[in-house]
Amino acid sequence: SLHFAMAILALAQQGHGFAPSTIRRGGVATTASSSTISSPSSRQMFTGIIEEMGDVISLETKDDMTLWDGSKGSGTEMVIGGGVVMDGAYLGCSISVNGVCLTATELDFDNNVFKVGLAPETLRKTNLGTYTSESKRKVNLERASEIGGRNSGHFVQGHVDNVGTIIDRWVDENSLFFKISFPYEYMRYVVPKGFIAIDGTSLTVCDVKSEGPEGENWFTFMLVEYTQQKIIVPSKSVGDTVNIEVDVLGKYSAQAWEAFAPKMEALERRVKELEEEVTVLKSEAVASAGDEDS
Repeated sequence: SLHFAMAILALAQQGHGFAPSTIRRGGVATTASSSTISSPSSRQMFTGIIEEMGDVISLETKDDMTLWDGSKGSGTEMVIGGGVVMDGAYLGCSISVNGVCLTATELDFDNNVFKVGLAPETLRKTNLGTYTSESKRKVNLERASEIGGRNSGHFVQGHVDNVGTIIDRWVDENSLFFKISFPYEYMRYVVPKGFIAIDGTSLTVCDVKSEGPEGENWFTFMLVEYTQQKIIVPSKSVGDTVNIEVDVLGKYSAQAWEAFAPKMEALERRVKELEEEVTVLKSEAVASAGDEDS
């Protein structure tokens, strides 16, 4: 519907937290001006088609970060190396890192690295806090896409719902399967053959099992040969975590149904009441007709 489409576009305009600060070119770091921060408003969401695997150069918590009122506070910053996503990058642009929409706060075009800030909510809901330079693990990277442009994946916001845990993996000919344990509260949005974003990668759900808060809750997906070579998931083992974002369209559908269901139930109750009233009226009419005949 038109309202739904407008909601999707509105989501695309949301900001993502940390204020842009520095651009580095030719060995010289410069502070961002308003002109360098401005950007095309259409490049704000993702498709789940990973463009490259980047390297985590550093993950550091600082106590001297400047807040909106000039005071100092603590925060976590990650520096990432990636060539493709630097093409067209600007201070304040959105880059998906393992499926998390993050704001580029510093750009070093000489060394093809960029810095992002990790908010406390990001650290709570994702696995990015485990990606230190010592871990030598790569991250999936994707630039924001144009709304209305070609989308070979699905609408990915970069708003991770929670992490899932790999509980099994196996090979089926040239396909690599993964079985993911996921909190029950999100399983309502996971359906067979539906979309799901795993570490930012748009994938198709295969099988689903949801037994409630105390039971088993998992789903499977598989990677074709080409995808296996382009993303970080095949490098993960049983026990490792993945960032998961369920399909936003499923969320909107559930929300719309929750708003509609009470009205439908009320309508059904009213119809039943009217049917009962009609039955009573028919009975009274039959009885009245019998009295007249007698």
